Amino acid sequence: MSHNDLAPSGNSLDDARHFLQSTGIDGWLTRDYRYTNPVFEAALGRHIEHVTRPVWLWIPADGEPQLLVHEVDTGRFPAGSPDITAYGNRQQMVDGLKIFIANASRVAMEYSPLYELPRVARVDAGTVELVRSLGPEVVPSGDVIQYSTERWTSDQLQSHFFAVEALDRIVKQTFQYVGENIRWALTEHDIAEHIRGRFERAGLEFDDGPVVAFNEHSSDPHYDPQPSDSSVIRREGWLLIDLWARKKPEHSNERNISADITWTAKLGEPPSSKHQEVFDAVAGARDAAFNLLETRVLEGDNPQGWELDRVAREVIDSAGYGKYFVHRLGHSLGYEVHSDGVNLDDWETHDTRTVINGVGVTIEPGIYLPKFGVRSEMDIFLGEDGPEVTGNRQTEIIQIETN
Repeated sequence: MSHNDLAPSGNSLDDARHFLQSTGIDGWLTRDYRYTNPVFEAALGRHIEHVTRPVWLWIPADGEPQLLVHEVDTGRFPAGSPDITAYGNRQQMVDGLKIFIANASRVAMEYSPLYELPRVARVDAGTVELVRSLGPEVVPSGDVIQYSTERWTSDQLQSHFFAVEALDRIVKQTFQYVGENIRWALTEHDIAEHIRGRFERAGLEFDDGPVVAFNEHSSDPHYDPQPSDSSVIRREGWLLIDLWARKKPEHSNERNISADITWTAKLGEPPSSKHQEVFDAVAGARDAAFNLLETRVLEGDNPQGWELDRVAREVIDSAGYGKYFVHRLGHSLGYEVHSDGVNLDDWETHDTRTVINGVGVTIEPGIYLPKFGVRSEMDIFLGEDGPEVTGNRQTEIIQIETN
């Protein structure tokens, strides 16, 4: 299948069937139990409340999608859902699965051999054993997930622009706010609360965060400031802010796209030569990864996730900071800020999924020294004309005057 194939239809079930037909997989069987597999909901294209028993969605390459639902839950599914087969006990459930996959030799499921890609591995070993016992080979669904649920529609792209433009404004306003109020001994948690208030006024929603990290706390990639132990932001020091959110939905099934950015600033005196050296290495790694992505996509040879991580890691290695780059280069960006498409990763995993057109990712290398950490994060969308940085790209350390 071409990486520039059809634009997303807005119907994940239709897109899944298109992918399955092109790859010779007979069908996709996704299963949820008490909301442990968010892929099920993304594939179905809607959220269903109060489903209490295992529920199965069978998407055949040639045929109509079907649901297998316990009889106590069938009334939860609204009109327009795939046809429902009800079951009452385990044997009826197994018999229903047999009918679904009777003619299938290869079935995709949320399974990752040897747990290579944890984001794909959503079903337990027993579920895989059950389906194998019915005859078909079980293959990973990572690629069909990405193609059918992670490519952005035009409306989703606009929702992302709304979010990333708001985040760009908020992070700059927050740095200014810190400088203007430095005499009040504000803590990291105070600034995080300020940002959350800005989110509300900007029409954004968020699940957690943001990261507001002063001096050595910026060396913790996932620092979470708490009221009890936050540092006071002083007149002299280093400040990292990582913030993420998405546009508030107008209806319950709207899946707007998140934005996720990280910027760094120096308070008081100008950055030291060490600050600048580390920032330059991080920005150089970030830009090297984007340049490789752009070159390969425009050549029609979209890279795999691990390749972008490796080229960025080589830049940081050559600068002498390799052991301080302790996480993957970037992650899939979707409705969830860490979504289910390809990650840019040759460190935590070896992600061999292709960065296909229509998806979003972050590029966010970091160097975390004992006294301070630097991360520069930007969001990328792969559109018809190639990859695009959707927000602002930090090219210089922000200087916060504190006189």
